[in-house]
Amino acid sequence: MKKLLETLFNHERYQTIAIVLIIALLLWTFGCPSHVNSLLVPGRSVTRGELQIELDTLTAMAAARVQDLDRQDAIKELLYQQAMLTAQGGQFNLLGVIAAAAATLGIGATVDNVRKRKEIKDLKVK
Repeated sequence: MKKLLETLFNHERYQTIAIVLIIALLLWTFGCPSHVNSLLVPGRSVTRGELQIELDTLTAMAAARVQDLDRQDAIKELLYQQAMLTAQGGQFNLLGVIAAAAATLGIGATVDNVRKRKEIKDLKVK
């Protein structure tokens, strides 16, 4: 076997080197997926699919936070409008205050339910 390899290498030296390089290149190309640093966990490498999952997670978190900001601004606007109506008309709009209070309580209950669900989910995971 050694004699055969020596003969092959001496007679077909450059073809043998080319074949070895091609095999090494193919192993590197198809055998090792590309990795980058994680966006969420420092020091961890992730593949393309895992990175896409992290991006989707971050996008969903950002969308939820923007929606929460919009909800808070809507409540502020409603309270401001009720205050302006009261200041302009000189009358206290009881129905408007009740609607604003109900909206505030509804938002508070929703936020509290989300928080409780998250705590229950965290307890189930542990």
